[in-house]
Amino acid sequence: MTELGSDEVPNTLADRINTALVAFTGCIGESLDEICSYSLTFGEAYVPFKPDEDDECEEDYECNQAWVRVTGIEVRFADKGFDSTPGGDTGKCEGACGGDFEIGLEVGVLRCYHVPEKGEAPDATDVMAMALQQMEDMAALFGAAMNCEVWESIDPGQWNPEGPLGGQYGGYWNFSVQL
Repeated sequence: MTELGSDEVPNTLADRINTALVAFTGCIGESLDEICSYSLTFGEAYVPFKPDEDDECEEDYECNQAWVRVTGIEVRFADKGFDSTPGGDTGKCEGACGGDFEIGLEVGVLRCYHVPEKGEAPDATDVMAMALQQMEDMAALFGAAMNCEVWESIDPGQWNPEGPLGGQYGGYWNFSVQL
């Protein structure tokens, strides 16, 4: 695998995708204020995680987190054909044959809020503050995703707000990217 920060160009499919995903996850994590942890994940659904011990988290937002989740990867052949490299050259492709790769991504954020005792509802002011924060997060994630220069193209999907429920609120974007 090509080491991050290296000038070496990734030459396998896994290297190309991993390098792009790690860089993209960094763009997303750096775009949000008061986020303790952010991560890249693959799988059926996002699962909240504990911060790593070396994460510098303030107690007030220790469980606030962001993620990039790969929802699927598809080969797009276009007119290049299966035997060409993603750049269109013919010859040895070293594991990256097949044209362009379309990757489905879910990019999201969850934030914590104090749950009132005995199942009481949150105050109207708190609910309004959460809604305003969700809109700020929506805009920050969108801006970071659209301006992170790791993909050949990126198509935004839908913003899906979540909560407030169970001590968390936030939301996620769906994106389709090409590499």
